[in-house]
Amino acid sequence: MEHRRDITMVELPTRLQQATIHMANWVASVRESPGRFCWACNSTRHANVAATAYILRGLQQMGQYDAVITKEDRRAGIAWVNALALGDGQYYDPVLLDRPSPDWPTTRPWPDPAMQEGINQYAIGVLAGYGVAQTGLFSPYPPPPGWPQLTDGAEQIVAWIKTRPYHENAWSACSHGCRMAIRLLHWYKEGLLPLEPLLAALQFFFDIQDAETGLWGTASQPLHVRINGTFKLFPLLREILDLPVPHAEKIIDRVLAAFVHPDYDQTVGACDEWDNWYVLMALIPLVPAYRREEIRRLAAWRLTRILDLFPKPDGGFSFYPTRCMNNWIGFDMAPLLSQSDAIGLGILTYAIAICINLLGLQEQTGWSGTWPVRPRESEELCRVIREQLVY
Repeated sequence: MEHRRDITMVELPTRLQQATIHMANWVASVRESPGRFCWACNSTRHANVAATAYILRGLQQMGQYDAVITKEDRRAGIAWVNALALGDGQYYDPVLLDRPSPDWPTTRPWPDPAMQEGINQYAIGVLAGYGVAQTGLFSPYPPPPGWPQLTDGAEQIVAWIKTRPYHENAWSACSHGCRMAIRLLHWYKEGLLPLEPLLAALQFFFDIQDAETGLWGTASQPLHVRINGTFKLFPLLREILDLPVPHAEKIIDRVLAAFVHPDYDQTVGACDEWDNWYVLMALIPLVPAYRREEIRRLAAWRLTRILDLFPKPDGGFSFYPTRCMNNWIGFDMAPLLSQSDAIGLGILTYAIAICINLLGLQEQTGWSGTWPVRPRESEELCRVIREQLVY
């Protein structure tokens, strides 16, 4: 394996450059009109904010943004998303919302709040991708209808965070809980709430961390779901607030174990690959020497595997090794085909960027190697919060 990794380091820059050319050509093929991109070459919906946001992210990581995105894309894309705005941070993309997915239960309201949350996030992501300045926070816009609002009061908001199904699905529970906690931070900075509700939410997150593994979620959930849940909390805990995380070495051990599981390459999706690398990268500053050379060697090997598993004949990356992602947070997006998709491109390029960062291959490949993703709060605020929590 060591010899194979040595060869990989020699070949990787060339392989990445070739893949970059193919992916940029694929992006051009799914441009439906200036500024708007489809999910895949064979899609079930027209161009939409989710597909466009993922593609813009991918182009930025690949260093191909200026080569592919034109002035007309920027102008038309900004006008398109602005026309979708309902006010108060809410967006309505008719391509996604006007038609329920074919398998959507008739007894369930369409859309559910989490779907609206996704549309809001990705509409803002498109604007940011086209250069419209955003605030540094991840979710500065109000929650979607059906989630607690600022007017409901801090007690109800914190109670909602605490009652997400962390023991059933850490991935979605931690995602929604973290989004609301980031809003508590935003409302505190706006002078609309005191700091205590945010501290209560953060303390809750640490209280439910599993001391045995360091992860969030119960042992009854698959390992990748618990890593995904941990990933969902780290934008706030690690990137934005730079908080210490107990049991960092245990978390690293579990992530490295996931990578080398015998069926990893058969079951992996783009989110698993990205989430694993994100969690590792977020913890390295806490335990910089822990298994560091092993992590670096693994980065070279996983770059090779990504380039082996995910490219498709049409030129892009698919979410799964054998097929595209056909459903995004409840929206049917494409038929189950062996084709590239926007989410595969958008997410795998972030995983590649971390590996490039760890290996120092930015100059040789033209990729950004960007890390971290989000800006950190002031050291003074981080310190105040850090000192008031029990870990």
